[in-house]
Amino acid sequence: MDSSFTPIEQMLKFRASRHADFPYQEILLTRLCMHMQGKLLDNRNKMLKAQGINETLFMALITLESQENHSIQPSELSCALGSSRTNATRIADELEKRGWIERRESDNDRRCLHLQLTDKGHAFLREVLPPQHNCLHQLWSSLSTTEKEQLEHITRKLLTRLDQMDQDGAILEALS
Repeated sequence: MDSSFTPIEQMLKFRASRHADFPYQEILLTRLCMHMQGKLLDNRNKMLKAQGINETLFMALITLESQENHSIQPSELSCALGSSRTNATRIADELEKRGWIERRESDNDRRCLHLQLTDKGHAFLREVLPPQHNCLHQLWSSLSTTEKEQLEHITRKLLTRLDQMDQDGAILEALS
């Protein structure tokens, strides 16, 4: 059975056969990573949709659950999610509407607002996490422990290189 990546791979092989200087392996690896990321996101979004939530709301709940006292300021949530404060407010509105969080004034400063995970929010996470973990175990069971460790090591190494290239401006330099 052909994989969903087969058409891309065939196109790359054809291009490599016509251009001697074509960096086939580097492009193949890049496209494989991008294709896998897309498939992982599709898989995750289907799972979350079946559970009645999206990735942004889920990550907001996990962020809150991971905090001491299960509470966070809206600006900290915005930073943790990498979103604007306006978007973090929309996220908080939706979480509050579902009863998963409450907005509370700070004990120390009444001007300061905290988002607090509710019992209903905790219960929702207890309900949705086990099936998600099950799905992840199914996915990653195709790799041995050693292969998972190798993939983690290689992925971290590439991520470090990407971070370094961003910092050095190497991507833009290569284009000029």
